[in-house]
Amino acid sequence: MKDTQVLEISPSVKWIGVLDPDIRTFDIVMETKFGTTYNSYLINAEKKAIVETVKEKFVDIFERKLRLQIDPVEVEYIIVNHTEPDHSGSIKRMLEMSPNATIVGSGNAIRYLTDLLNCEFKYLVVKDGDELSLGNMTLKFIGAPNLHWPDSMFSFLQEENVLFTCDLFGAHYCHQNMYDDRVGNFDESFKYYFEVILCPFSRFIIKAIEKIRKLEIKAICTGHGPILTSRWKRYVDLLEEYAKEYLMNPVKHTIFIGYVSAYSKTQELAEKLAEGMLMIDEVKVEIHDIENMPLSQIDALIAKSTAVVLGSPTINQNTLIQLYQTFAMINPIRDRTKLFTSFGSYGWSGEAEKIITSALSQLKLKHFGRNLFVKFTPKPNDYQMYVEFGKEFAQQLISSSCSEQ
Repeated sequence: MKDTQVLEISPSVKWIGVLDPDIRTFDIVMETKFGTTYNSYLINAEKKAIVETVKEKFVDIFERKLRLQIDPVEVEYIIVNHTEPDHSGSIKRMLEMSPNATIVGSGNAIRYLTDLLNCEFKYLVVKDGDELSLGNMTLKFIGAPNLHWPDSMFSFLQEENVLFTCDLFGAHYCHQNMYDDRVGNFDESFKYYFEVILCPFSRFIIKAIEKIRKLEIKAICTGHGPILTSRWKRYVDLLEEYAKEYLMNPVKHTIFIGYVSAYSKTQELAEKLAEGMLMIDEVKVEIHDIENMPLSQIDALIAKSTAVVLGSPTINQNTLIQLYQTFAMINPIRDRTKLFTSFGSYGWSGEAEKIITSALSQLKLKHFGRNLFVKFTPKPNDYQMYVEFGKEFAQQLISSSCSEQ
């Protein structure tokens, strides 16, 4: 698939982004089986502006497309709605091509870019409600923080009713036709993008959508995936639905038990913990051997839980790679203060206990106060001890929840 096209969004706005159909993993842990795009837009006003750039790897394609439209020296403004490198990666090249350009962004965006670029640049900090004259057109800026970084904002081209939202309403979905009514059904990618990237920020999504409801919109220009020119309202409504549904979850008292077990000893203990937890009617337990579980599934289980319980043997004075991968799925913004404990069977010194407790504490989860590990094969009284431990953990979960209400 050769990427040479430039697409018209409105009389003055053109897509000059880049297709990346072959990428299969994004930001290390996100599957991108449909590829992705890095969307950048040219506003061909009296004072010309670029909205977002592209990932640095594709800067040459980006530059070629821009030069086919205008002389880059004419660019007066570079609008940065979000500074993550997949959107800001070509800004250094832009500044070389457009030495008189001013970077426009939120206060956080300018601070982040200062550290990202390590060079001086002209900038303009804008806030919610500020406007920028492009001569014959006007950009209005809409504060939309934490979608999904603190720097994020929207930009609205008032005369042509085009809204630039960067990551919000986006999807990792690559199709050369780009327009939302010409790329087929991308609902799977749209929902997956919400689940993996945006769901912890659902309250901010709802606030942002409330702000744009009053606008007369003809197109929503996202940072990834299809350009929403025909069915934008459907995707706004769908994202709002996902966010509201997420805020109704997790199930009030859901405990995720994830474990690895070399010789079934830790598995047996996991089952006894679950038995004790289920003595408490208000509790639901999700118990899983995570040895071969996809990371996306572990992430989803943690997201929907109110408590996390991890089990591991100790091998060579360490825990297992699956536990370290599970640590990486914990999002302190989303999972902060969730109750946790650990358990397992070990043969020598049992370092797994300290490793798990230290990691989850640093990730801002709340420790139950004790863990439960046994040496080698559990004895009959150990099994009963695990049942009681599970019951006490579930009771504490409910008690903590009541005290927070």
